[in-house]
Amino acid sequence: MEIVFHEMRTEHHQQVLHLFNKLQGETCEVSFAEILNEEDLQEKVNEKGVHFYVALEGEAVVAVFRGRQGVGNKNHAAFLTIAIDASSRRKGLAKNFTNYCLGDLKKKGVTVARAYVYSNNKPSINTILSAGFTFAGCVYQHHKIESTGEYVDDLIFHKIL
Repeated sequence: MEIVFHEMRTEHHQQVLHLFNKLQGETCEVSFAEILNEEDLQEKVNEKGVHFYVALEGEAVVAVFRGRQGVGNKNHAAFLTIAIDASSRRKGLAKNFTNYCLGDLKKKGVTVARAYVYSNNKPSINTILSAGFTFAGCVYQHHKIESTGEYVDDLIFHKIL
């Protein structure tokens, strides 16, 4: 089935929340997993400079992308977050969806995209590199995985649009 990308609309909210709840069940450590209800989602959607996109397979939301623009003299840059439903991973969706969203953000004046990826998240690292991002550094031992006691770095990537 064909997957279609576009900006998120109100009619997608329930499907988006369903995906976020699934992510929380997977114990995914992506900032979307903390959005649990319509009120939380609406608050995020209403934030100035925040752009949400969805990938739809039929009526089902299979991915969500958020680009958060900076404020004032930093509004040329956007910080990215993306989440893909488990059933749609490892199929090239993340790269294609990211590139679609970056193209739209560029039309809105964004010239630099940034992403932080945990150093133990190899699939996301591969995706971000294949989408043309450049490794820019890391925040050493930024996050502790409670279940293992292991510390992971936040790897910093950027892309000039």
